[in-house]
This record gives sequence, structure tokens and C-alpha cells, in this order.
Amino acid sequence: MPKTKDTPTYEQLINQAIRRLMLTITLLVSLITLIMVGAQQTLNTTREARDLMTSLNQANIKDVPSFVQWNNTTTRNTKQPAFIRVTTKKATWTTATKTKRTIITTPSSKAFFAKHQTKLVGPLVYVQDFGFFLSYQQKDSHNTYQLWVSLRRLFNSLFILILLMIAVTIAALALGTWWAHRLAGRLSEPTIKLLHETRYTSNNPDSDQPTLDVPASPREINDLGRAFNELLVTQNQRLQHERQFISDASHELRTPIAAIRGNLSLIRRRGDAHPEVIPESLQFIDEESLRMQHLIENLLHLSRADRAKLTLTDQDLSTLLLSLAEHYQPSIDQPLDLEIDAGIHVQGNAEMLQQIVVALLDNAHKYSPHDQPITLRLHQTDTAIELAVADHGDGIPDDQKQAVFQRFYRVDQSHSQAVEGSGLGLAIVQQLVALNQATIKISDNHPTGSIFTISWPVAK
Repeated sequence: MPKTKDTPTYEQLINQAIRRLMLTITLLVSLITLIMVGAQQTLNTTREARDLMTSLNQANIKDVPSFVQWNNTTTRNTKQPAFIRVTTKKATWTTATKTKRTIITTPSSKAFFAKHQTKLVGPLVYVQDFGFFLSYQQKDSHNTYQLWVSLRRLFNSLFILILLMIAVTIAALALGTWWAHRLAGRLSEPTIKLLHETRYTSNNPDSDQPTLDVPASPREINDLGRAFNELLVTQNQRLQHERQFISDASHELRTPIAAIRGNLSLIRRRGDAHPEVIPESLQFIDEESLRMQHLIENLLHLSRADRAKLTLTDQDLSTLLLSLAEHYQPSIDQPLDLEIDAGIHVQGNAEMLQQIVVALLDNAHKYSPHDQPITLRLHQTDTAIELAVADHGDGIPDDQKQAVFQRFYRVDQSHSQAVEGSGLGLAIVQQLVALNQATIKISDNHPTGSIFTISWPVAK
């Protein structure tokens, strides 16, 4: 039996799937948000730096007082630390700006411009010990304007945003795990309940199984439960048929065995004193043993029919029936009327087709008056090929037309010996008909009697 220890449960599979879904959605939303916010902040910083550079270029700075005047009158939109350098033909002025505070030729500015700068992509540069900057430069006929805007505050904002996204992801994962656990438990509850009922039902496979209490939802579990109940009903019917089969077989075998043993006892007790009883008893023993032999042969035929797998071939059914009727007529006293159309072929097994027809003719012979004909008919319609055996006996009531195909079933429920047979013939016929991919039905033959009709569908 395979181990189930490492096999995940229905609840675990649902839980894992929902956790993965929640994590994927949260990470995707966080990544999109981070990209959008980062891009927006970068665009804003770039725009502010360009505006500042445009303002600086338009100021037409000629000396330190004009530079100081521009610095004091300019409203700087940039919130990032910046370094500005204006180079004229006479001098160079530098300033480091932080929150609108201006320091001319500050030590920090000198240290900044002394560091090595590495150009990366576009205006992005990396200044040793200072970090990443956006660098811009413009020239006119008199001055060269240079601007470096720091991206440290932008990176700090993005770092805080990343930490926030991580926290949101962890919270969403925790919430998703809790919600997934509850949802998985609610979804798997009907399945677990159905599983427990199934295990309880299968504890005693030899007894009739009660149907399961099927949950109304979800629909898949409801369909599964209904299908399992249909299987249980079929199994119960099969068990009942098997019990009835064993009971009937035991009864049918017990009767001839009891008769044989009774006559043997009679011979032992009275054979010496009354030798005239010996021939009669031996005759009775011979008849009962022959009856028991036929019963066992029928049981073997039925068993083989249940397990048989056939390769069907093309059969000339018209020729087969004519030949069979010619050999069968001398063995019965009823006249055999033939209504057989020529040239009709079916897919089947010749030996089984003969066995089917002989069994139906034997059945009609047993239940028909000696002066009434038996009709063997074969014809083809637009939709089917029909083989029929009709008799003029007492007929079969409508409520027993399907029951006669059960094993050991007799319309005469008393199992009297008035009509020979074991009640297995029609059960064997039905199995053989199914193996030949046909169907059989019973209808009334007016004014009296029954018609057994076997039908093969005609391919269009």
C-alpha cells in the first residue's frame, strides 16, 4: 500500500496555492508601485534641476554680487542638496545649497569638486564619498554654469518605500495565510466528511452498503458523492444477485442430489427383497444426474459468458439460420415457420449466434402447445437488423419481461418440474447477445405467446 505520510492534503494544497497567489500579487503590486514612484520622483528631480539650471543661465551673472542677488531672489524648487559652480573669465564662484542656505566657496564645495567623478548614464554621475548626482552644464558667451543635484534624499525615500513594501508583503502574507487556512478548511470539509463516510461504508464489503450523505455544495463534491452512491447501488444489486444466484444454485443442485441419494437408499433398503424397484430407481438416478449435469454445464456457460472477450467477424446470418432450422426441426413436434430475408449479414461470433438461436427455440418449444407453430423471423429495416423467435404459449406478464433474464428466474415461481429447465437459459442468452453487440427484448405475440427480438443497429 503506498505511503500517504508525504502526500499533501486537500487543505494543504489549497493553502499553498492561495499563499503563493497572495505573495505573487503583493510582490507584483509592490514592484509596480516602487517603479512608478521611483520614476515619478526621478522625473520631478530632473525637472527641478533643469529649471534651476535654466534660471541660472538666464541670470547673466558677471560678478559675486550678481551671483548673490540671483541666489537670494531665486525660488528653488529642488529639495535635494545641490552644488553650483559659475565660471567667468575672471573668477569662479561655487556654492553648496541645502535648504536654501548659500555658502560661497564653502569647504564642502571645495571637497566636492576635488573628488573624482564617474559619469554613468545620461546626466547621472557618481562622486566619490558623496554619492549619486544629476550633473548639468551650460555655456554662454561669458560664463559656464555647472549644477550637481544630489539623489541621496531620493534614494532614502525609495529605501523607506522598499521597507514599507516589505512590511506590507509580510502583513499580506500573514493575512493571506490565515484567510487561506480558513478557506481551505471550509472547502475541504465536505471532502473530508465524504471520505470518512466512505471509509465507514467500506468496513464490511460483504454486506449491503448504505448510500452516503452527499453535501449540497460544492458541485464537484456533490457530483462525486452522487456517482459514488450510484456505484454503491450497483454493488448492492450485484451482491443481491450473487446471493440469489448462490441460493438458487444450491436449491437447484440440492434437489437432484437429494433425489439420487433417496433412490440409492431405497435400493440399499429394498433392493434385495424387491428387485423390481432397482430399474426404476436407476432410471430416476440417471435422469436426475443428467439434469444436474445440464445445470452445471449451464453454470459454466454463464461463467464463461461473463468473462468472455470476443473478436467479432462478418456472419451471413440468413444462411446460418436456414441451416440451423433445417437441423432443429426434426427434434421438435411443433412446426417451424421461417420468415428469413436473404443476404443479411451482422458482426458476431458464429458459435454464440447458434447457441442464442437454439436457446430461444428450446424456450419456445417448452412453453408452446404441440399443435402451434414456432416462427423464426429475420429482416432488416432502415435502422436495425431484427432476429425474432415467436411462440404461442401463455406469454409473459409485463412486470416479468425483464426479470426472466435473471439467473434461475422462472415465470413459474414454484420451480415446479412441469417444465424442464434450470432457469439459466435466458440469462445466458442475454449475456451472449450483449457480447455480440446486440440487444434483446420481449413483446407480446397476439393473441397469445411471446416474441423474443434481437436487434443489431444498422450503421448509417
